[in-house]
Amino acid sequence: MSSNNTNIPVVYCLNVRRVAKAVTILKCAHHVNKLVTAGYCNAKCRNSHRLKHKKECRRYAAEKRNKNAAIRAEVDAISEKFSQIEISDEELFAKPPPKEDCPICMLQIPFASGLCQVYTMYQPCCGKTLCEGCIDAAEEEVKKGNMKPWCAMCRKPNPLSKEELMRRLQHRMKLNDSPAFNWLGGVYEDGSMTFPKDIKKAVELLMKAAELGNIKAHNSLAHKYYNKGQGVEEDNDKAIRHWKLAAMGGHEYARCMLGDIEKDKGNMDRATKHYMIAARDGYVDALEQVGEAYKAGHVTKDEYMSTLRAYQDSQDEMRSVQRTKTAVERQKPGWYMGK
Repeated sequence: MSSNNTNIPVVYCLNVRRVAKAVTILKCAHHVNKLVTAGYCNAKCRNSHRLKHKKECRRYAAEKRNKNAAIRAEVDAISEKFSQIEISDEELFAKPPPKEDCPICMLQIPFASGLCQVYTMYQPCCGKTLCEGCIDAAEEEVKKGNMKPWCAMCRKPNPLSKEELMRRLQHRMKLNDSPAFNWLGGVYEDGSMTFPKDIKKAVELLMKAAELGNIKAHNSLAHKYYNKGQGVEEDNDKAIRHWKLAAMGGHEYARCMLGDIEKDKGNMDRATKHYMIAARDGYVDALEQVGEAYKAGHVTKDEYMSTLRAYQDSQDEMRSVQRTKTAVERQKPGWYMGK
């Protein structure tokens, strides 16, 4: 299509490299999955191209089916490997490993998001997980002109596009960085940051993160398998196993969920053990359950008091003025858009 208006682009025939005489809208769900402007010289060119494109489309669809089947097989293989892990009570109720520290403020960061009003953010440039208190403090310095818009940890410029963000994530994933898989899986699960919502893709990434030992990924997968299932078939046994693996790694919410499950079964002795471990790690909901168990006579006074002291110590190790300030800012409307 040609025109005196230079703002209108020339459309070429898809069959032969000439300026098209007729323009139509072509949609191929298998090949391009979007509307495109297609031009042809005439009906003969259109029919000829249709035959060639049909072969390409079938080949593309077959490749896509094979790729999806390979991904499903890999996910099933990893899931089966987790199902074969035997966990003894000694391992399950052992003291969890210590929490990791934010590499900037050196204060502990919880696995459960929002615990003690502490939130974290993964940095795909350096692969570090920072508390949002430190990130907000860096952004305040940027606004004052004292700092450039860089990563608060490695001082690499922040990504300006989705493409640059993906390049950094792919680099981290090539290094088998489990938080990168977990972070991208969470983004696909929520459909946030301009990424499309894709539960199956999220499960694939979370499963890979869990295989690499990511505690948060185990907790997320447990939620996928539990009750009605999300992106996977419902399997409460697999959900409980993932929560056990997460709890053994120190995930506070996963530990509390195991307590809830045992409580629903009437196993109060096991439930209170889970609640006390989670409470000692700073989880307030678990502490409330320990208090209820104390009133019901399932927990002794010494156990309750020692749990209460450990809870307060854990909270103190995670609390700071900057983190509290960030938590307050989080409650304001439009907070995330303002970051």
